[in-house]
Amino acid sequence: MVTSSKGVFLNQQKYILDMLQDVEMLHTKPAITPLDSKLWLDSSSKPLPAFTTYQRIVGKLIYLTITRPDITFVVSLLS
Repeated sequence: MVTSSKGVFLNQQKYILDMLQDVEMLHTKPAITPLDSKLWLDSSSKPLPAFTTYQRIVGKLIYLTITRPDITFVVSLLS
């Protein structure tokens, strides 16, 4: 959070970087949003070690939609 004479600004860059590091995706490339509504997730990728890990990641992404409405559609697909 950053405060200035213009107000309070939320910055979740560290939160996002920590989350990407947790799931070993720190060096992935960004995707253009909004994504195609006919998008199918790739099932050939490396599975997560536990379903609770997936739930935790989706929960963190839902939290990010508060300040990043541009990712809301994609997060809804994942959840």
